Amino acid sequence: MAEKQSSAEKNFNQELADAIDRCTSTLSFEDISRLNGIRLEMLRRYIDRQAKNIRKESWDKIYPLVKPYLEGPEPLKTPPPRIGSSYRRHPELVEMFSAQKVLLDEFAIFGDSEKKKIIREFSAALDTPAKPTGFESLSKLENELMGNFLAMSPEMQDEKLATLTERAIAEVRRQRKELF
Repeated sequence: MAEKQSSAEKNFNQELADAIDRCTSTLSFEDISRLNGIRLEMLRRYIDRQAKNIRKESWDKIYPLVKPYLEGPEPLKTPPPRIGSSYRRHPELVEMFSAQKVLLDEFAIFGDSEKKKIIREFSAALDTPAKPTGFESLSKLENELMGNFLAMSPEMQDEKLATLTERAIAEVRRQRKELF
């Protein structure tokens, strides 16, 4: 019958033994013993793999020294690349409805040729051509899109926005695949 390991002990596996070996290549046994207060005799037993478990108190003292050898170098903490334009602050944008803001965010994800295609599709859905809006904070293409969008009935707006959302999700997934 195998004995259950107590919670005050840690299994001494190959990874930990290798980490201590790498640690001892930069620090001597005496340095490690002096730095963490573990007897030299115990350190030798761990390195020679005579010990199968390590007590929690000993582990808590050794871990800070061997941590860099267990985990490797710290990964660089760079932000992920941005897809789409960054947040714009303008009083006109604050006053827009949620659907308008979503429309602009999704529209910004696409390239110029795709943007023109979206504007043509929105325009084709209308019976009469719509005038572009005159928002100062929007580009010419965004004003054309917004004019078409605002000329639609609320039901058609919801339908077109849902379709654009599906396309934007697919485009973001495609762009992410290219990044990673």
